[in-house]
Amino acid sequence: MPTQEIMMLRLIIGGVDLAFLPPPEAVSVDGGGRPVSERVTLDGRIVATRSPLPASRRLTVIAPEGFAISAADAEAIRALGDGPFSVTLIGYEPGGTFGGCTFEAPPRFPLTRDPRYRGYELAIYLPQGGP
Repeated sequence: MPTQEIMMLRLIIGGVDLAFLPPPEAVSVDGGGRPVSERVTLDGRIVATRSPLPASRRLTVIAPEGFAISAADAEAIRALGDGPFSVTLIGYEPGGTFGGCTFEAPPRFPLTRDPRYRGYELAIYLPQGGP
């Protein structure tokens, strides 16, 4: 009988370990390119190349149709305010823990039919560095 790989997902935002997780396609990252800087001589010859630090990135998490998080998790995330916090992504791309994160805009948690759950729309700034 073939074995089936089970994908482990985990998303922790500022210490809030989400009980109900967004699917991988609901999580995206923009930015983070690694441009190469070149040092050239006066006649245009390249004498050195180096990669600068990775650029900062924006993590976007938007609830697809039918997905929600608990109202308690939504309120705990909202309570993070403007302060820096860490974000841990396991099973998502990119994976890892990022420190010094902030919201680019206040997080949105639209109401659902059931008051125990909320939709979500988050844009999180991931500072330069990290994984």
